[in-house]
Amino acid sequence: MKEIWCPLEDMKKERLWYAIVTRDRYGKIVARERRKSHSFLKAWNQIVYVQMSRVNLAGMKDTGGVARTLSIHENNFIIAVGIGSTIIGIRVGTGDTPVDIADFAMETPIEQGVAAGQMEHLACTVAVPVVAAPSCSSLVSRTISNNSGGVITVREAGIYLRGATYFFCGTRDVLIAPQAVPNGGGITIDWTIGVTE
Repeated sequence: MKEIWCPLEDMKKERLWYAIVTRDRYGKIVARERRKSHSFLKAWNQIVYVQMSRVNLAGMKDTGGVARTLSIHENNFIIAVGIGSTIIGIRVGTGDTPVDIADFAMETPIEQGVAAGQMEHLACTVAVPVVAAPSCSSLVSRTISNNSGGVITVREAGIYLRGATYFFCGTRDVLIAPQAVPNGGGITIDWTIGVTE
């Protein structure tokens, strides 16, 4: 089993971490990775700005690269989504271009389905924040299954979120070690979003 792991002690000092577990068709762990994420993108803070300032913001690129005006809206910042949806929630892809703060989408997102190169997206959940002084964190989690008939190598992961009526990429990471997800297996991605005193 390939494993890339950072000490839990380090997690206490950072704001965003991801953990990935890849399993085969029998549920056996074949690889995992946990590390500090460097992936907050421009859109994340732009949406935070709109929510805090109550001021509309023009020129935000949605996941299609189209410039949008994000308005004050009660549906900003939605990440949780049901089975099969890829417009928001955790996404994975095959791209490996280094992350740029101005990225507006995954480089090569894997589409929903069971055809060659596709994967099935289960529900993306957001846990209630947990306080463990001096930190408070919340977990965003999703499992994505591979029933495509072949191995799919995941090289990037991110979070798509809703801003009013548009969709934006809030985080993106290129994985340290590409995750080869076997046919019949799956990959689970957990993002820990937290703050520390």
